[in-house]
Amino acid sequence: MKTVELMLCKEKAQLERNVQQVKMRLQNAPEGQLRISKKRKGVEYYYKNSDISNQNGRYVRKEERDLVKGIAQRDYDINVLKHAEERIKAIESFLKKYKATSQEEVSKKTNDYRKSLLDNYVMSDEEYIKQWQEVTYQGKAFAEDAPEIITERGERVRSKSEKIIADKMYMLGIPYRYEYPLALIGNVKVYPDFTILRMPEREEVYLEHFGLMDNSDYVDNMIFKMKTYEKNGIYLGVNFFMTYETGREPLNTRMLDAFLKKLFCKE
Repeated sequence: MKTVELMLCKEKAQLERNVQQVKMRLQNAPEGQLRISKKRKGVEYYYKNSDISNQNGRYVRKEERDLVKGIAQRDYDINVLKHAEERIKAIESFLKKYKATSQEEVSKKTNDYRKSLLDNYVMSDEEYIKQWQEVTYQGKAFAEDAPEIITERGERVRSKSEKIIADKMYMLGIPYRYEYPLALIGNVKVYPDFTILRMPEREEVYLEHFGLMDNSDYVDNMIFKMKTYEKNGIYLGVNFFMTYETGREPLNTRMLDAFLKKLFCKE
């Protein structure tokens, strides 16, 4: 999914939420019509419904201004609802045609035998993720006395919290590599806890888990690592993310779930 498609999907989701909110508000909206008359000394409001014979409506007193506001809000909401529903249909129509005419769709409709004859073709997201995850690499070595902690995907990690994070990403279908070597300026090699393939941008970002935040030496080392990332164009909240815990405040799995879904899952 391309960036423009993702933006439209997010807008559509927001519009659908707005539509539900407006519909709920309209259930309790007052009936009748509102007429506004501009006078020298200000503005006067007149209210009319089926029970009022005067076509100009009756004058609304100051103590009835809630009625005026309610009708004005109702009329505005009706207009908002109409345009929101029209925009949702427009987005759905565009996305349908946009996806059907993408190069990825052309690739999907090309059989594997023909693909093998091509010098260049656009891979679908599924093909790209599969190829990305099949890359072989040598991670950081484990100490002989290190505990064997194995994820659901069958890889060895260094802590129970890293296993929780890895298993959660595996369950959510977030493509990642554990301790994939990353070359930095000055021939420095580091091993981020997780290298994540963020879709639809097809961009590699990094997630580090800091598990001893109540240890001052550990925090100093964490800050040094983050500064090293920054010198290499890897910035917190842009292409670098972190989770953390202390002895008293362990990793919150519910917050982790929301965090991963917000950053790396399609809405």
